[in-house]
Amino acid sequence: MTLRRIFEPASIAVVGASANPTKRGYQILRGLAKSGYRGPVYAVNPRGGRLLGHVLLTSVEALPHGVDLAVLCTPARMAPALVRACGERGVGGVVVLAVGFGESGNTGAELEARLGEAARAHGVRVIGPNTSGMMNLHQGVNLIGVRGVRAGGIALLVQSGNIALGLMNEIGARTREGISVCCGLGNQVDIGFDEVLEYLGEDEHTRAVIAHVEGFTDARAFLGAAARVTPRKPLVVIKSGRTAVGARAALSHTGAVAGPYDRLRAGLAQAGVTEVRRTDQLAAVAHALASQPAAPSGGGIALLSDGGGQNTLAVDAITDSGARLATLARATRDRLREVLGPAAAVANPVDVAGAADTDPGVFTRALDVLAPDPAVGIVLVVGLFGGYGIRFSDSLTAPETEAARAMAARMRALGKAMVVHSMYATHDSPPLKAFVDAGIPVIESLEAACRAAVELERRSRRRRASRWDPEGHPEGTGAVGAARTVSRAGPTPPDPQAEPSPATSGIGTPPSDADPTAAPPHPAIRAARAEGRIILTESEARALLASAGLAFPAAVVAKSGDAAARAAERLGCPVAVKLLSRRITHKSDAGGVVLDVADGAAAARAFEAIVSNAHAYARAEGLPLEAWSVLVTPMLPAPTAELLVGAYRDPQLGPVLTLGSGGTHVEVLRDVTHRVLPVRTRDVAMMTGELRASPLLTGSRGRPPVSLAGIIQAAEAVARCVMTWSDVAEVEVNPLLAYSDRAVPADARVALSKA
Repeated sequence: MTLRRIFEPASIAVVGASANPTKRGYQILRGLAKSGYRGPVYAVNPRGGRLLGHVLLTSVEALPHGVDLAVLCTPARMAPALVRACGERGVGGVVVLAVGFGESGNTGAELEARLGEAARAHGVRVIGPNTSGMMNLHQGVNLIGVRGVRAGGIALLVQSGNIALGLMNEIGARTREGISVCCGLGNQVDIGFDEVLEYLGEDEHTRAVIAHVEGFTDARAFLGAAARVTPRKPLVVIKSGRTAVGARAALSHTGAVAGPYDRLRAGLAQAGVTEVRRTDQLAAVAHALASQPAAPSGGGIALLSDGGGQNTLAVDAITDSGARLATLARATRDRLREVLGPAAAVANPVDVAGAADTDPGVFTRALDVLAPDPAVGIVLVVGLFGGYGIRFSDSLTAPETEAARAMAARMRALGKAMVVHSMYATHDSPPLKAFVDAGIPVIESLEAACRAAVELERRSRRRRASRWDPEGHPEGTGAVGAARTVSRAGPTPPDPQAEPSPATSGIGTPPSDADPTAAPPHPAIRAARAEGRIILTESEARALLASAGLAFPAAVVAKSGDAAARAAERLGCPVAVKLLSRRITHKSDAGGVVLDVADGAAAARAFEAIVSNAHAYARAEGLPLEAWSVLVTPMLPAPTAELLVGAYRDPQLGPVLTLGSGGTHVEVLRDVTHRVLPVRTRDVAMMTGELRASPLLTGSRGRPPVSLAGIIQAAEAVARCVMTWSDVAEVEVNPLLAYSDRAVPADARVALSKA
């Protein structure tokens, strides 16, 4: 069933109708009457009688068959039976308002499970439980009972009734906008964020969506829905519980250096979601995105103000965000100088330097010159515009109002966006009302106004970028890095000198429809499972990643000092000697790595030292003792940079690719960035630019840049590994030694999911 029967119901039943005006069963009946709902409304109360013009039915069984939507205004304990009864009467959907379910402990969780079972068994879709309700004002549906809310183009998806009420009040008071749909998801026993978002993406009345999220039941499904909706409609999200603990202990640096929110945040950005962290920015940003046109290609932000101090703060905020400030043409600056005089600043930010104190029309004249510049996509007005008549003289109100109308008309004619910051935004100001009536956002907070302008500029860039699809191939790309059945020998390792084409490559793409089967268990995985291990040894990890296409330097497993000596002499010294353990995850912590071993005798001594250290470490950590062995491998030349490339199978998001500064101090430096798989090849290139260590990669102090192709090939192999073998929970190559002509993996770690 689509959600139209729920959000556009032809008939509604209010179960638990009440004569008490403080009860939801009364408020909803009243709300439906006042909001203009035109379909039949059935009120259910076992006492019978009449209420607000309705004849009360005494049970759900008395409802006519096929009612579209029922709202339960009853205690939690009654919900499973009522949902079952609704299903038997052909009710399409149920809104369960009651609290006392999964949020209240084990007993509530059991009740919630029974509610979900009843809904599934009888084909009833459920919003809630523990929800503030649902509202679709364009359909006259008001199951929240709130009064005085205008119908408009902003939809609200929330998990807090207070958040919803605050947004409704702010949007109603500060804009000419209104609410299309408001849905409290509650505990999401059935319907989640993703399905409602898909519905809103098709809803003709919704132009933008605000989502307040405490938690997802399926975060990856939400990202998929967001990726499909955001190219057409902006989605602004605020996520609470960002710092909550509860993720399982990670067994690799890749899993440890990012919490669930870090990974989710990466996915939100990939899906085109606008994320804010302050509630006072939600309505301002959503209104700006809903009301203002997308900036033309290459169009940046221009500031027009009457004060230098706020200008500087605004420039800092915009620059820190990474948004583009417009670089004005010389002709624009020269003309602004003619219009504004010698005291004005004309290079962006443009400062009228007090000229508006006696003539607010100077803003119009300046905008007429500034806005047509091809480099300008958004104009942010900063300062006290709208307050000249209040601040200086009533005689300025009329010309200021006329200036506001002219500025709004000019921007509309140019098809460009404008945001107005005003210190007088909360005053009854005719000039600001003129802006509001024209759909121009007027915002009191300088920070919120800057954020609105920044997100307008970002949305312009996103709309020109290729769409990301977490469920399939990145749009416009091939299937490089696709998961597929891999032979024991593995695919031919990629040519480290070949530059992949950013326009035609994708990394970590799911299996194709032509070959949907997962790869058979790799021998390294079978060996670990047979011994009850979830940690692969380094030699096993190398074999697995080699099958995924990653070429490692030569290495020899040695089980004695003599064997280590022979391996060192055969490989050519100097060599590295490293512990091979089935239990010890981080070799360096256990004294299990000896570098720059000069000859065979030194390799034998290194073996003995490593075994001794491993014994001591295992005893101290309570780990079982093993028959220790070592891996002997040639030392590599000093690299330009050490990187980490890893993947982590997030329980909500699926596989997430991580790139960062590598080596032994990964968790201290925490210089990492993430992408939810699959990604495009060029996304990996962008990831390198997001690191604090980026200057080392692009060339600094006379050093050549590192091989981007080598980094991409390593990322491809790591992504292919986690996408091909579903047993792989974490995979990490650290360090990946980056040189000017290649990138060489020096160590690898793989953790399997718990059997």
